[in-house]
Amino acid sequence: MNHRTFAPGPYEKFPGINFAHPKPLRNWPDRPLAAAIGGWLSCDPPLLELATLALEELRLRGADLNAGMKFVEADLEPIPWLSEARNAVRQTFTDEVLSTQKEGKLGANVYVMLRGGYTADNGWYGAYVGSTGKKPGRRCVEHRKGIRSARGLPKYGIEPLWSLFDFINPVPKARAGREEWETRLHEALAPVVPKVTGDVAF
Repeated sequence: MNHRTFAPGPYEKFPGINFAHPKPLRNWPDRPLAAAIGGWLSCDPPLLELATLALEELRLRGADLNAGMKFVEADLEPIPWLSEARNAVRQTFTDEVLSTQKEGKLGANVYVMLRGGYTADNGWYGAYVGSTGKKPGRRCVEHRKGIRSARGLPKYGIEPLWSLFDFINPVPKARAGREEWETRLHEALAPVVPKVTGDVAF
């Protein structure tokens, strides 16, 4: 599965889901949630973030209903570090940090893009962290199309991981400000994601 490639978007947030909430799928009943996993995995590109969040939610409820088999059928792996990464980001970007430490005019965004092409030893997936004055989904499409793209993303980019950054945005528009928040996000993910790439400002 590590050498599979997928269509370059479009990358839009799934409607009706609040990715900024700590539990985006909390209101979904068990059976519709389990059924949705198969549909999300059959998309091109697959909605691996949603499918992984759904599997984690069902396991927390003790209502897996063999949902994990849907990943096997799709020849895909759940994102093994997603839950830990989400916790790490929220510990870094607390409500107090978000309300008191954004200086200057806001208007830029930080984002995280799921990247494939790795081995099982690296958890199959890595994460690319960036910042942009554009909408995150649009910037991720550009990466896939090779427009000012980071290494590896035109071939192995998969999707934006909205639950890791949606609640942080917007960030300062000035370049220095947005790069600072990009660096914070990168540093929050680095201890828990096996492969994190992107620029870091020191």
